[in-house]
Amino acid sequence: MTRYNTTFRKADLQERKPVRVDIDGKAIVLALVSGKIYAMDAVCSHEGGPLEEGSIEEYSLICPWHQGIFDIRTAKASPETDWVTDLRSYRVEVEEKSGLIAIDTDSGASHSDSGSSPRIARQENAVAVDDVPARPLKFELKLLEKVSQKGTDIMSFRFSRSDSENYLNYKAGQYSIVDLGTREDPEGPTRSFTIASSPTEKEGILISTRIRDTPFKQKLSKLDIGASVKITAPAGKFTLPEDNSSPVVLLTGGGGVTPFRSMIKYATDKQLALKITMFDSNRNRANVLYKDEFDRWANLNKNLKIIYTITGEQEQPETPQSLTTPEWIDEKGMINKAMLARHLSIDELKDSIFYTCGPPAMLNAMRKLLSEEIGVSGDRIRTEAFTGY
Repeated sequence: MTRYNTTFRKADLQERKPVRVDIDGKAIVLALVSGKIYAMDAVCSHEGGPLEEGSIEEYSLICPWHQGIFDIRTAKASPETDWVTDLRSYRVEVEEKSGLIAIDTDSGASHSDSGSSPRIARQENAVAVDDVPARPLKFELKLLEKVSQKGTDIMSFRFSRSDSENYLNYKAGQYSIVDLGTREDPEGPTRSFTIASSPTEKEGILISTRIRDTPFKQKLSKLDIGASVKITAPAGKFTLPEDNSSPVVLLTGGGGVTPFRSMIKYATDKQLALKITMFDSNRNRANVLYKDEFDRWANLNKNLKIIYTITGEQEQPETPQSLTTPEWIDEKGMINKAMLARHLSIDELKDSIFYTCGPPAMLNAMRKLLSEEIGVSGDRIRTEAFTGY
């Protein structure tokens, strides 16, 4: 065994927060999951994504670039993301007295504490693990409708909710991975999209995105009505709390509002006794996604309040068009402590669960605002990165 002693102790690791170590030029990611430490290659086998920046759900390590999924215990690629291939896992030892972590760098080493990997039985478009019932891995859904948002580069797409064999079930706030087969795209043939529609909307599933000058986005924008796309089973834990006793505050910007459309529609349709306040920040009023729907749902849901704010729109000279445009009566400027205090009570600031979704810069700003300026504890902050690719 070739044993490499790292500078990390078990106490340095946070549950499901991967970290990278470099051993003789090899990048390895360490992760603490359910009290056990696992090690595997840190470079994604698809396009070289940095897995130490990925997220961990149960025992699945998800690449931050194109959402390839690996079993953290074995480094095996998930059949759900067949564009990635298996990596190598490494045996981990923890020195009893110091707690220092050592890694066996011999190729193909396996974990002594991980046990055998789950038995996966392929059933055409389904997967079963041991005695867990099979569930669809992929769907082929047809495009029913596509709509461009006037004055922006945003397009919305509504797909069927079932193919010939399977019906897509999901929780409000979850995402799926769309595969258009664009192998010529340097960022890969897939993108992950939050499902913006609510599980209560049976007529189809909705995604919205900015159309960029990439092969993937261009192909998506030019899809014909009736065209089929491949989509993975929904995943993700950026979902509403099971317990409705604590208020929820949603902080978002731009296209990051998509999971919140799903959550708000679901809470309204189900008449949940969950108090929801959303702060929606955009460059200008043209970029406010789903505003008509949000306003309509706010009239139907006594527990829902929505505050819009625009950050880039300035006073313009009077023109015939400006005379017919209603005056902006909501907030202006970035979401900040003063804005939150104007719309949330002291108890709401103290007791709410805060969800934030948007571009990375906004996420960093919101984390700092909540943790440093308001004093919100980490267990009451939920985040979802939205890169807008």
